[in-house]
Amino acid sequence: MPSRELGGRPPFHDPRDLTPFRGAQVYAPVRGIRRRLAQRVTGRTRAPRLRPFASKVEKQVHAAVFAHAEPERLVVIARAHPSWSGLCYVMAGLQAYRSHHHAQAAELLARGLAGTSEPAAAAFATEYLGGVRHWIEVSEGVEVEVLFSEEAVCLALAHSLREVGRPDEALAVLAPLPPSMPTALASCRLAEVLGRPHDIVAWTEGLANASDLAAALLVLRARALRELGRRADAHTAVREALRRRRTAFAVKNSAATERALLMLGVSRRRRGAAASAPSSAFEELRALTQARRARDTEARELWLKDFEDLERRSGE
Repeated sequence: MPSRELGGRPPFHDPRDLTPFRGAQVYAPVRGIRRRLAQRVTGRTRAPRLRPFASKVEKQVHAAVFAHAEPERLVVIARAHPSWSGLCYVMAGLQAYRSHHHAQAAELLARGLAGTSEPAAAAFATEYLGGVRHWIEVSEGVEVEVLFSEEAVCLALAHSLREVGRPDEALAVLAPLPPSMPTALASCRLAEVLGRPHDIVAWTEGLANASDLAAALLVLRARALRELGRRADAHTAVREALRRRRTAFAVKNSAATERALLMLGVSRRRRGAAASAPSSAFEELRALTQARRARDTEARELWLKDFEDLERRSGE
């Protein structure tokens, strides 16, 4: 994580005054389809006016970004103008990501990050793309609204790589990013997919429930602690996730489910311990039962002996 190189600060601590993140959305999985339809409408931004005497390539990129939602147009421009390939591939990848074509988005975004862009392309991005916003999923049911930036591109690439089954590469993409809550949540989700609970616990040490993203991160921490067998610490993380009253219902539901799993595991462990080591009360009950059975057997034998003696006397 990048925080290990920044004075040991937690990866969720963002000291910046201005960040590209503009909001977060937490929703239940059953609302995913409606959420996708809403993204296609709210993700579009009103096109800013071109400056006078703009170049031909600027007009083409402007039309491909704001007037159309077809990544192929930007790919054609990137091949015709290699000095604009970096920006064109990135914007094509973001358009593919918005349409949930993760395999195509992963390839285009990776090409864009590895490509080159001349100063004119950088100036175009600064002047026209600064207000473009994208909804990017950082964990199941958790999305953040991000302005066009390196963090938006890397988070979208990491999500697409996770969707196509390449979580190790996705985690490497997030490593250079500065500490932030969305990046920490995305990294911990990838660590969970990779089976690295120790990293999740280390990256979330000292986390408090100050937002819905923090609460979702605490749920991941509780899962990792439960997997490591640290049930008391897992209960603490769940209580912190449920502490804030305004926490999103979907996150509270996940925390309550985790709490139920923890309680179920404790009850099973107690039943197993009771089966392997019976209590003293059970031993006393068993001893009393055996003594009663012995007395009943002795009484039956005496009764049978008396009955046999009575029959012998009557026969004489």
